[in-house]
Amino acid sequence: MKKVLAIYLTLLLTGWSVFAAESVPVRDFFEHAKFNNMKVSPDGKHIAFTYQEETEVKLAVMQLRNMAVTASFGFGDNMHVVNFHWGNPGRVLMEVAERTGNLVSMTGTTVNLYAANIDGSRRTELFRTGTSGYTILHLLPDQPDRILIGKRHYAERNGMRAFTLDINRARERYLDDQPQGVITGLIADNSGTVRIGLEYIEGKSIDEHRTVIHYKKNDSWLKLDLGAKRTNPDVRPLGFSADNSRAYFSSNHDMAEDDVAGVFVYDFNTSEVSLVARHGYSDVGQAFRSHQGDILAVSYTATNNEVEFINREHRDAKLLSGLQAAFPGQAVSITSFDRLGKIALFQVSSDRNPGEFYLYDTEQGQARYLASAMGKLSKDSLQPMQQISFTARDGKLIRGLLTLPADAKDNLPLIVNVHGGPFGPYDSWGFNSEVQYLASRGYAVLQVNFRGSGGYGDDFQRAGRLQWGHAMQDDVTDGTLWAIEQGIADKARICIYGGSYGGYAALWGVIKEPDLYKCSVGYVGVYDMPIFFNGDGSDASRNRTIDQYLSSHVGVGNDYLRSISPVHHVDKIKAELFIVHGSKDVRVPIIHANNLKKALDDIGKPYEWLVKDDGHGFFKVDNRVELYSKMTAFFDKHIGKEEKH
Repeated sequence: MKKVLAIYLTLLLTGWSVFAAESVPVRDFFEHAKFNNMKVSPDGKHIAFTYQEETEVKLAVMQLRNMAVTASFGFGDNMHVVNFHWGNPGRVLMEVAERTGNLVSMTGTTVNLYAANIDGSRRTELFRTGTSGYTILHLLPDQPDRILIGKRHYAERNGMRAFTLDINRARERYLDDQPQGVITGLIADNSGTVRIGLEYIEGKSIDEHRTVIHYKKNDSWLKLDLGAKRTNPDVRPLGFSADNSRAYFSSNHDMAEDDVAGVFVYDFNTSEVSLVARHGYSDVGQAFRSHQGDILAVSYTATNNEVEFINREHRDAKLLSGLQAAFPGQAVSITSFDRLGKIALFQVSSDRNPGEFYLYDTEQGQARYLASAMGKLSKDSLQPMQQISFTARDGKLIRGLLTLPADAKDNLPLIVNVHGGPFGPYDSWGFNSEVQYLASRGYAVLQVNFRGSGGYGDDFQRAGRLQWGHAMQDDVTDGTLWAIEQGIADKARICIYGGSYGGYAALWGVIKEPDLYKCSVGYVGVYDMPIFFNGDGSDASRNRTIDQYLSSHVGVGNDYLRSISPVHHVDKIKAELFIVHGSKDVRVPIIHANNLKKALDDIGKPYEWLVKDDGHGFFKVDNRVELYSKMTAFFDKHIGKEEKH
C-alpha cells in the first residue's frame, strides 16, 4: 500500500537515538505516560486525549490545526478518566472511576459519567453510579444530543434496560420493546437499535449460572439455542456487519473440553450460526471496527499481536492491513475515525515501543506523527519479549514470556516475575516497564502464565481452581526449572518477585521451594490466608458473592487456609526477603504485610521493608523510583552480575 509507505520512510529518517540501556535513568521507565489514549472528533478538527498527573488520569482537548489545548478536565486524587468518547463535535463524554493503585483491576469498579464542551464549559455529571449503574451502548451519531445506555437498578435486581440519555441535561428516556428476564447485557446494532440481550440465570453454585441469548428478528424477541457442548459457555458479543444482517460474537460453546474462544457469526436471514475464526491456543481479544462500526478483524490475546481479518475487502480493513505492513512486528490499532472515515487516528506499540499516535488522511494518503506515550525511552534501549512454553510436571502445557538483557549469555541472573489476579489476568506480549527496567539492569525476566491465568480458554482458567499454593505455584516452579535446564538461568542466581497475588506467590515460592530461590520480593501481597477469606477489610471482601467465589477458587476451612498461608510457614524460608506495601492499600490492606512482619520478627528472620503512603501498586513517581531503585540494589546484592555461590 504505497500511501502508507511514507510513514515508514519518515520513521527511518527520524530514527531512534541509540544509547546504552544501563544509562537510562530509573525514572524514565516509571514516569507517567504523557498520553494514554487519543481519539479524533467526528468533524476531524479536534483530538481528545488522556494523560496522568500524580494519582489522577485527566482528559484534555486540543485543536488539530495548531495543537493548542482548549480544555483540561480532572476529578481529584485517584480519580481516573478510564474511558472517553465524542458525544458530538463540540462535546466529550468522560467515564470516571476511583483507582487506588496501579495494580487494581477496574473490573466491577464504580464508574460515573460526565460531559463537557471542548472549551471547558458546561461540565455536567450525566450519571452517578449508586443504586443503579450504566453501560454506554451506542453514541447515536444521528442524534447529536443523545446517547444510548443500558441501565441497571441494583436494588431491584431485574437486570439491564435501555434508555436514551441527553448529554446536555442528563435526562433519560426509557425505550420500549426490550427482552424479558434478568438482562446483564444489551447490544445495539450499527444504527443504534437494540438487537441482542444476554440473560443471566443464577444457579446454586458458581458453575450452575447460565447465560441465555435473546435476539430481535422481524420485530420479535427470540432465544438463540447454540447447542452448547459445555455448561454455561462464555459468550461475548463483538458487533455487527455494516448492513446489520449478521451479528458477531466470541464463544467456546462448541468445545466440550480444551476450549478457546472463537469468533462466530449469526445470520439473521438464514438463522444459522457459524464459526469464522479461531486460534490454536489463544482466546479472542480486541475487535477492530470500520468507521461505520462493522467488524473488520480480531486480535488474539495470548499471542505476539496475531490479527485475523473477518472482512479483508472493506476499505478500512485495507487501511489497517497497510498500516500493519508499515509497522512490522508491532501492534496497530485504529482508535477512532472522523464521521466520514476520511481521518483515522491510530496507535502503534510493541514490546519495545510504549506507544505512538499518528493521524492518517485517507484521501491524501499521508500520516502525521502526533505524540509518544513515553518519549524518553528509545527502542534501542529496550529488549524483545519472546513467547516460551514448557510442560508442567503433570503434563499440562504452560506458556509464558521471556525477556533477556542486551548481549545476553548463558547462565544469567533470573527474576521470576509472577502476575497478580490470579484467576483471569495474564502476562501478555507488549511493553512492560518493570520487565524492561530489570532487563536494562542485566537480569533475565521470566513471566509464567500458570494455570488459572486468562487468555488460554475457560478450561485452562478453571484448572487453577483450588490450586492456590499448589499446582499454580508448581507451574511457576516448573517454569523456573525449565529456564535452568535450557541454560538461560544460573541456578545459583534466581529471585522471585510479584505484586498482589504475585506477592503471595513470591513468598510461597520460597516456602515451598526453599532451595530454589536466593531472594524474594513481595509487593502488596496477600500473606495471611485465613483473614483474607474471613474478611480483611478490603474493598473486594465487601462483594456479596465473595464467599462463593473464594470457596470455589481458593478453598475453605481455617486449617486448610493456614496450610497455604505464608504468615504461618515463615520458618521454612531460607531466602533473603524484601517486603513492600502501600499504607493506603484498600485491595490488599497492609494488615497482610504487618502480620508477615510480626511472624518474621518472632523467629528472628531478617528482611528489608518499604512502606509508602500509596495504594495497591504505587502511583506516585517518586515512590516508584524509590521502590525499583531499592529492588535492583536488593537483587544486585544477592544475585547480581557477579556469580554468588
